[in-house]
Amino acid sequence: MQLLNTYIIAPTNRGILLINQQSAHERILYDKYVAAAVGKTITTQRSLFPQTLQLTTQDAVLLEDLTIDLNQMGYQIEPFGKDAFVIQGTPADLPPGNEKAVLETVLEQFKNFSGERNFSKREKLTRLLATQYAIKPGTPLTEKEMRKLAEELFACTQPNSTPAGHPTYVEFRKEYLEKLFMG
Repeated sequence: MQLLNTYIIAPTNRGILLINQQSAHERILYDKYVAAAVGKTITTQRSLFPQTLQLTTQDAVLLEDLTIDLNQMGYQIEPFGKDAFVIQGTPADLPPGNEKAVLETVLEQFKNFSGERNFSKREKLTRLLATQYAIKPGTPLTEKEMRKLAEELFACTQPNSTPAGHPTYVEFRKEYLEKLFMG
């Protein structure tokens, strides 16, 4: 069941889980992108209408530097003249339509990435893409989508937190719930 189009309530044999759909999806995407770095291919969906991305010279140099990593993550980006690129394809499991805006945002955030640790170029990109493409709060999900999200979350290497360390779910055990109603 979905609560406030942001949380998924999932019963367990010990109580219930309250899953944050955005945090859970962020973890799932992050793990997929990390797996892509070690050779697990992400399927690319070719665009019917490729989009051209015109950038500043600084952003074009940055995107050129990130293209190999992006291509491993399911993108198909090609140079197209001076400071321009064509987005020929995107990861197949992501909704089409805003890839140009997402890439522009990722480039901007990449330049301004602040973290307490010095992350590699690949790690920064992986985290930013997972955050950008994660299901946003307020997005209604079908029961099938909620089940799939929960299943994929618990197949992750660290299902209990996002790459930044935020919780993906909270567990309420039966004993705790009973205590709440006992007065």
